[in-house]
Amino acid sequence: MQRPVPTLRLLAARLDLSVATVSEALRDSPRVRPATRERVKAEARRQGYVANPLLGGALSAVRRSRHQRFRGLLALVDAADGDPAHYLVFHQAVVAGARARARELGFATELFWLGSGEDALPAARLPGVLRARGIGGVVLLPFHLPRDLSEFDFTGLAAVQMDHSVLRPRLHTVLPDHYVSMTNALERLAARGYRRIGLCLQASKDERILHKWSAAFHAFQRGTAGGSDSLALIRPEVDRRSFQAWARRVRPDVVLGHAAEIPRWLGEIGRRVPQEAGFVNLNLTEAERPCAGLDLGPGRLGAVAVETVAAMLHRRELGVPDDPQTIALEARWVEGPTLRTPA
Repeated sequence: MQRPVPTLRLLAARLDLSVATVSEALRDSPRVRPATRERVKAEARRQGYVANPLLGGALSAVRRSRHQRFRGLLALVDAADGDPAHYLVFHQAVVAGARARARELGFATELFWLGSGEDALPAARLPGVLRARGIGGVVLLPFHLPRDLSEFDFTGLAAVQMDHSVLRPRLHTVLPDHYVSMTNALERLAARGYRRIGLCLQASKDERILHKWSAAFHAFQRGTAGGSDSLALIRPEVDRRSFQAWARRVRPDVVLGHAAEIPRWLGEIGRRVPQEAGFVNLNLTEAERPCAGLDLGPGRLGAVAVETVAAMLHRRELGVPDDPQTIALEARWVEGPTLRTPA
């Protein structure tokens, strides 16, 4: 005789419990006594029961709105670090892309804050809140400051981080391909006749992406005739005085960097932009006025992060992965008035 397919209703009947109690026990709900949770889990293992990771979110959705199609609820987690304005702009674009793609896939999203502020939750407490809400998928936004999330219990959650902003544990990652994007930009500039290509970076920005900007730059310089490490200015803080002293000394004919003030600083020392010196912004969300640069695609990044979490939920790839994987997206080149018109 064929063994019946294990279901919540079957487990409930064997244990003489309600279906709701069995469901909550399998989701580690604190409303179910620990002894009952263990009894339910033991019977589920004996019967070979496999939970649907989207069921809790779907049931929550039905309770919230019975007329909407809803496959689950995903958490977008940001850090309450007092981020500078340009990080907030980048995050807003990431969230917009994530929410749009989630809707296409039948999910809703909710933004949570991590930290110690009034509207934030500590790492040790947030996972319990997510589980109580029936949330199984988590996208950790690219935090401005690196964070240790060792106290964040990822058990039963499908999670990805964006950029290398989580020190521990190691999770699947979706991020811009900083190394390849820098290399592509340098090759493009060299092909347009620029020879003394300079790099100007705040050190913390380079450290945050594991020095991929500077590594690509130095590798390019080593393979270029006349290349020199002196063409890189990497300092704890990039200000007008230090930049102009460096620019007078090395006389770059184009500068790649994040500081939106660079074209003005070049003009103040008699280097007309773009006639005598060009500028490429490494992240166009930080640009204050039209310029050439790299579009890191925050909306695309958010969309791919949601796609990754949704796929993990369907495959039941939950918890901290044994072999973290990385999805890297190349930035898009954007022409602008801070470079000479291509010949």
